[in-house]
Amino acid sequence: KLVPKFIGPMKVLHCDSANDTYTLELPEQLRQWCIHPTFHVGLLHKYEQNDDALFPRHDAHAFYDVGMTNKEEWLVDEITAHRWMNNKFLVKWNLGDMTWEPVSNCKELEALNRYLELQGVQDIRQLP
Repeated sequence: KLVPKFIGPMKVLHCDSANDTYTLELPEQLRQWCIHPTFHVGLLHKYEQNDDALFPRHDAHAFYDVGMTNKEEWLVDEITAHRWMNNKFLVKWNLGDMTWEPVSNCKELEALNRYLELQGVQDIRQLP
């Protein structure tokens, strides 16, 4: 309840009227959290300056720490496919998402060993 619902103001860099999206100039801290700078217009609101007489010190100058970093590890359920054209594996994460990950991100995964075993090979270079 105490976390601000909106942050801003932010500079609009690009407007895509065909898709109703805006690309914003995000502060460095939000870029470090890998937040994508393009938002649908329904998620954006016009910035209204705080009235310090009614709500002193109400403007948020620091962002809520969402507890995520680029170095955080995620749990892998399994590897389901591979592509040698891009040297990537299709990884199924424990939350159900699936992403194509480079071989370098998968080399030490237990799921890779299971995938290789299911493919009948012992090394990634032996994959068809």
